[in-house]
Amino acid sequence: MKIIALRLPINLNQITYEEMLNLLPKQRQISIHKLQKKNDKYRSLFGELLAKWFISDILKEPFQDIHFVLDKNGKPNLVGGRLHFNISHSGDWVVVGIHNDPIGIDIEEIKNFNIHEITKSTFSSKEFRYLFKSPKDLHIEIFFKMWTLKESWLKCIGSGFLVPPNTFSILNGSNQYSLEIPTEEFSKLKTLGIQIGDTSNYLFKLYYLRPGYPLSVCINNENENHLEFPDDIDIIELKNLLNKLQAL
Repeated sequence: MKIIALRLPINLNQITYEEMLNLLPKQRQISIHKLQKKNDKYRSLFGELLAKWFISDILKEPFQDIHFVLDKNGKPNLVGGRLHFNISHSGDWVVVGIHNDPIGIDIEEIKNFNIHEITKSTFSSKEFRYLFKSPKDLHIEIFFKMWTLKESWLKCIGSGFLVPPNTFSILNGSNQYSLEIPTEEFSKLKTLGIQIGDTSNYLFKLYYLRPGYPLSVCINNENENHLEFPDDIDIIELKNLLNKLQAL
């Protein structure tokens, strides 16, 4: 498993922006052009560029030969299926996780807001109790940590929000996280055609990329491969990535 992160530019000159955009397929260029906010354009652009470059570097294949296709739920997959990958972005950062088995990754910028309005619709009853038994001054931070764990699993299985986030739990036992799905919810998932398998196959790791940026990774280890989550996340500087892409 490998995880890489890039801090997004505050402002990119138009020539460089167009040069980077032209490295993507026409349809993706059009989709990014349609985004209204500059930061959203940068997140989408550099998320895909970072993933493509990272995969090409790992596989030792030309960047131009790395192609993505969306599955029925909109999750991007590598054509040819040689590796699994996932992209996430929030605030100033974009991250990419790559693994031999299905992987989900989520990063969130911690922001102060009224978590009570959203928690009941996003957390299970067990998670809800865990959160509000915690010290009040930690509620916001714990909420975002728990949310990245839940989102990483949803992204790992590629279901999007076909699976309501309050129907499953990611439980914390001495910093070892485990997935729990009630029997009745398991049955509902099967009727939706979502194959979960053994919940014990899903492994989780929580990181802090930077203060205020929790990041979680989930993988489906059903093949029982020997797995060691990386201790740290690799960070590539924007200048270095631009130089590598401009040299293509």
